[in-house]
Parts: sequence; C-alpha cells; structure tokens
Amino acid sequence: MGRIQLGWIDYSSEHRNKVMAVLHALTAPGAVDELGIGQIRDGFANLLFPGTSTIQTRAKYFFIVPYLLMELEQQRHLTPKSFLQKLSEMELDLIEPLKKSGEKGIIGETAGRGLKRKPSSIYWSGLRTLGMFRYPHFSLDDYARATCAVNQELATQRAMGRRTDDEQAQDDPDAYQSPVPGGFWRCPPPPEDWRERITIQLSAEEAAYLKDRINKAPLTQNSLFAYLVNKDLETIQPIQDIEALGQVFDLPDSIRAVYDMAMRFSDFIYGATLRYNVILSGRENKRALEDWEAWCQSTFVTRSFADYDPNEAIDYLKINNYRLRRFLRQWHESYLSGDIDAMDELIVQREIDIKSQVRAKLRNPSMYVYREGDGMRGSKLDYRYGNAKVILIDIFNGLEKGHVETVQ
Repeated sequence: MGRIQLGWIDYSSEHRNKVMAVLHALTAPGAVDELGIGQIRDGFANLLFPGTSTIQTRAKYFFIVPYLLMELEQQRHLTPKSFLQKLSEMELDLIEPLKKSGEKGIIGETAGRGLKRKPSSIYWSGLRTLGMFRYPHFSLDDYARATCAVNQELATQRAMGRRTDDEQAQDDPDAYQSPVPGGFWRCPPPPEDWRERITIQLSAEEAAYLKDRINKAPLTQNSLFAYLVNKDLETIQPIQDIEALGQVFDLPDSIRAVYDMAMRFSDFIYGATLRYNVILSGRENKRALEDWEAWCQSTFVTRSFADYDPNEAIDYLKINNYRLRRFLRQWHESYLSGDIDAMDELIVQREIDIKSQVRAKLRNPSMYVYREGDGMRGSKLDYRYGNAKVILIDIFNGLEKGHVETVQ
C-alpha cells in the first residue's frame, strides 16, 4: 500500500501550527490511540500536569521562547509576517549552540534548519497556562499582530514629534521595555549575555521562577504538578511511572480524587488495549497474551471491575462524545459477559468507527503483518507524567545550583 499524503491550504502560521501539532501528536511517545480514548487521556493529563505536552523536551524552552520574543518586541518596524519569520530564524540559529552541550532534548537536533515545528509553537500553550504570557486567549499570531500594531502607533507618535510614555520612563536605553503598559510577559527579561552563555539547563533564578509559576498560576496551583514541584530530585527521580506516585505520596484529598479516577480509568481501558494487540497479531503476540491474562487476574479487575462506572471519567471531564460513551459501556458489559468473541468484535468495530472500514488494521490484515518481537500498540496511560518529570528534574537541578552557590 502506498504512503498516505496529507495536504492543506496554508492560510496562516496559526493554521500551519495547528496542523503540525496534530502530526507531532500522532508520532509522540505514548500518543498511540487505537481505541479513540484520547479525549479522556488528555483531559486528565491537563488536570494533573497542566502546561505540559507530549512534545515538550526541556524546561529551558519556557525561557528561551520569551527571551526571543522580548528581543523582537524591540524591533519597531516589523509586520506580523516578518515578526514571525524573524522568530523562526532566531529559533533555528540557536539549535547549534544548544547542541554543543551534548545534552538530550534539543529541539531540532536531528532536523537542523529543516525543523518544521519550532519551540515557540510547542511551548506557547504552556506559557499561557503558567501565566508567563499575560493574555491567555492570544494565539502566537494574535501576539505578533498586537505587538506590531502597538509599535506602529509608537512610530507614528515619534514621527509627529511626541515623546512616548516608554521613552519618558526609560532610564536605561539598553533595558527591555515592552511596547504595551504592563508588558505582555510575566517573566524575567533575558540576561544581558544570555546568548553567549546559552545552555539547555536552567539557571538557579530560572528554576526558582518556574517553580513559583507552577505553584501560583491559577491553572496549575492545585495540580499534581504543583504538588510534585515542591518535592526534591532524590524523591522524584526513581519514580518511573505514574501509578507509583500514589503509593509513594500521601496526596491531598483534592488531588487524590482526580488521580484515583485517572488510575481507575487507566486500569479499565488497559484490558481493551491488550485485546487490540492480541487481535492485531492474530493472537501470536505472546507478551500481549500474557499481559491480558495478568490483567484479568489483577486486583482492579477481580475486585472492582464489576462495580466500576464506565461513565465516571467521561462525565467528570464533561466530554460530549456519544460514540465514546457507548464504547466504554459496551466494553464493560462485554467483559462481564465473559464472551471473548464479543469482546474482540467490539474492539474491531471500535477501530472501524474511528478510522473507517478501509483504514482499520483489524479488518484489513494485509495492512499489518505481525513479526515476533514487535512492540505493543498503546500502553497503560501515564497522563504525561514522563514529560512532566523531565521538567521537574530540570527545575530541581537548577535549584541545586543555587544551593551550591549559596553554600560556597
């Protein structure tokens, strides 16, 4: 079968970024969603680890992006289009300097100047969620238009011989000065020589600031993310999966309620994911078969499955998706019936409902030929804990720098 090609009409960078976001999400680790439960997975992830995404790589980009944009705000004669073009070039220019450290998580490390999705696009939503950018409903395109419009007005005032408010207030001509009162950013300005000393690691000041934003931003302050950022490296680093968090920590009641609900849903849907792998392999995937048997004997299934409300998660998250609701109910009923054939037919039909008869692998065996040792399609849900853990470790390491400097 030939390679599928996608095309779209490119009206703006905003439209392009939305398309690229979908394509990147489909290839991100943990993003396989053969059963169409992504709305629930992402809904819980946004509650537990707000401001994160599956394609974020390092915490430093929460500062690199604002630093670049603050510099661009000072260039007074840009159009929105040239503003975004310059931003793209500046982001590409930083790839090689960042690569010199040899550290992981450099965006563009492989693609180089061919990089399609830039850090500004990847981190924009997180910057708004953390309140580092002050206008939560602005897209990156909106921000570029606003900045250029204000700068154009300032240029008009100068041309008319008027002294602008920022010129009257500015004592240091080299200091960062936002074109709007109060500024677009709730973020420290870039250090004077930040480009010369650029590294993917957070400075002590950046780490402290990012921790403060996670603790104080309205959308993050009562989350599991905020709870964990107040722990330490030695405690968090050994914890490999999200399930272990509930065993290690005595979580506050409000966080525990959401966490437990997310874990119940993960346990509930994992059986369907395993059946998908069993069917896909023609029942030859030994790991899937062994994991299926283990799931059937798990504590959740033997003690709680019968009483589990399959609508619990979708109701709590207020997801309006009738077909998803129906599938969850039918999966619950089919497993309780003990009819393996009914379970498998339900899984097959669910993939058809999502992908169509033509593109569903389970209905078209020629689309996928199992080979011994092939990996699994999908896994237990971690709700972006792995991505959040990288951010947390960067913060802890940055804070440790400050501690060492203080001790010395």
